[in-house]
Amino acid sequence: MSRPTLALLAVATLVLGCYKDDARTLGPPSRKPMAKVFLTDDPFPFDSVQSVQVYIVGIDVSTRPDTGTSADSMHWVSVAAPHRQVDLLTLQQGLTDSLGIGEVTADQYKAVRVTINVDSSAGIRFKNGSPAVVRWNGSGQESYAVFVQAPISVPDTGAVIVIDFDVGRSFVYNQLGDGAFDFFAAIRAVNRAATGNISGIVSHDSSGGPAGPVADATVSAWGGGPNNWFILSTGKTDAAGHYRLAYLLPGTYIVGVEPPSGSNFGSALDSNVAVNAGAETTHNVILSPFRGSVLIQGAASMLVNHTNRLEAFVITPQHQQDTTAAVTWQNLDTAVLGLVTYVDSTHVSRVTSRAVGTGRIVAASGGLADTLVIHVAPDSTP
Repeated sequence: MSRPTLALLAVATLVLGCYKDDARTLGPPSRKPMAKVFLTDDPFPFDSVQSVQVYIVGIDVSTRPDTGTSADSMHWVSVAAPHRQVDLLTLQQGLTDSLGIGEVTADQYKAVRVTINVDSSAGIRFKNGSPAVVRWNGSGQESYAVFVQAPISVPDTGAVIVIDFDVGRSFVYNQLGDGAFDFFAAIRAVNRAATGNISGIVSHDSSGGPAGPVADATVSAWGGGPNNWFILSTGKTDAAGHYRLAYLLPGTYIVGVEPPSGSNFGSALDSNVAVNAGAETTHNVILSPFRGSVLIQGAASMLVNHTNRLEAFVITPQHQQDTTAAVTWQNLDTAVLGLVTYVDSTHVSRVTSRAVGTGRIVAASGGLADTLVIHVAPDSTP
């Protein structure tokens, strides 16, 4: 029979000193072993925001997979009940902050939930001091399921669990064109001992001026693959161009870099960045001046046996739309998607979802291309 283990849950550290705890015994010799749990967050992508305050009520874990946030409540075990506010913007490049301590049984945990209070003083504030409008899509205490990439093993000797709260994807800005933020929780959990990191410098080449670092670029790590790529972690570069994507499980990732708004740099993409447990992979990126782009407009998710319209926009180096440029389309996953193009209007096509899965559609023009990844789900309609 497995025996109880103490779990310490942490959320966001404002100082690097929290990492020094790792070399110490997780508890006094007379106590049962402890499993530390950390919550971290990815930096918010908008330079005009001063703070993102979230009131954390508690963190619960369960050995059962796909446990609803309210159903089967007897199977949830509380590991922390901090009842305090955290500024998620203070969590940069893998920093963490302790939330509390709770007793759990040494086991494999397949579900995690985070409970926050959306009626407290939580919210977003702009740098000019004014509060932003946040639609929390709920009221009072709300529990949110956490994406558990792999079962989190908590042995008798203890473990460190990291809960990654992605601010950039959780707070969607101006979705309705009213300047407000809509909250859709994007949170994941991993066993820190099983993870590695990606870090590096984003700079620009000497085309059109001296080379140098690129600040405020958005860096994303895509996991899943080969037919189910999705964003796992996002970060931003600091003034020296440095970024760090922390707590990634071993595997091969796509790393994408988007330049800051208003710059004349192009984006970059590398589909073969390897991560090993306990190691930090260095991945430096050099951005070149923007030379134009192709953008596909269309839904990134569909129900099976449905048809959607796609349209490709060709953008010139002067950031103008070219409506006369010819566009060629390609379907990379014919088992999942079907593609119909038009002779009289190459900018428009139709895509049909043939089977559940993930497919890719490519639109190209004059050496430029864009890929739309489409996730196809079952249609439960009778």
